[in-house]
Amino acid sequence: MANKTQTADSSQADLAVLLPTDKPETIQGVLARLRRQTISKQIEVVITTPNPEVFAELKQRETAFAAIHVIPINHLVPLGKARAEAVRAATAPFVFLGETHSFAAVDSWAEKLVTKHREGWTTVVPGFKNANPGSSLSWAGFLLDYGSWLEESPPGEIEYWPLNNASCATAALIDQGDLLEHGLSHGDQLLLALRERGHKVYLESTAVLSHLNLTRAGAWFDERWVGGVLVARQRSQSWTMARRILYVLASPLIGLVLFSRVLGPARRAIKRRKLSIGILAAMLAGTIVQGFGEMLGYTHLGSGLRSERRMTEYEINKVRYVSSSSRR
Repeated sequence: MANKTQTADSSQADLAVLLPTDKPETIQGVLARLRRQTISKQIEVVITTPNPEVFAELKQRETAFAAIHVIPINHLVPLGKARAEAVRAATAPFVFLGETHSFAAVDSWAEKLVTKHREGWTTVVPGFKNANPGSSLSWAGFLLDYGSWLEESPPGEIEYWPLNNASCATAALIDQGDLLEHGLSHGDQLLLALRERGHKVYLESTAVLSHLNLTRAGAWFDERWVGGVLVARQRSQSWTMARRILYVLASPLIGLVLFSRVLGPARRAIKRRKLSIGILAAMLAGTIVQGFGEMLGYTHLGSGLRSERRMTEYEINKVRYVSSSSRR
């Protein structure tokens, strides 16, 4: 395991927030919210980065948390490997798979997640809020990705959870062994593996997390495309050629299937907030683009590295592709 540098004794940590990133400025908004948690002294921050030297000042001055671990890695691509390294470096019993563009509500967000874990839930999902609601594209992307777990949703047991921005028992992830990197990359393999072992998921919608979403059209559609490519490549790694060909032929229908899954929650959210019905058209276009991305992914043409790099850029530096007018 890579060397670990920390600011304090992490024996008191209850929750580890995992943040693959490039430099301190990229996560300053995330850390600002974490400092304002009721249990900030029981939070450890685990940073995986190819630039550990630039975090020296942050490590020296930061006192709000139980610990800060800076884990050197060679590259942020693939992001699943960076996340897996962070999981293995965590000392807390529960880990939150954080992002550079997701911001916890102040006060008791972390405490609520830990409380549900202590009650026996393996995975705890927060309730999501749109961090930049002044854009139809922002709403379309937000509802496609997180419309099933909105802040107004009733708390309770759920079947599915988002790969990013959820909290999980560290031991359950470590038990994945060599499959952890694969599970933390794309698709639903990790969710299915944990479910097979009897692990349960709880939606703690009162623990609100604000998520920043793309608004620049070129980047918005490109993220949908590369997301489809990467999900399909990972899902079909062990498939036969015949099965992959079947899915290639069916790919034009994938967008419609994806859209049908999110239509109900999206319509209710749009009606509740009195948003433009045009958001649904953008969502449909996004799922169609994703479906054609999956078509390419099932062919296994190329290495997929270019798509990995583009997706990592959007994940780490999402703020670059967000118009300031959408944040209100």
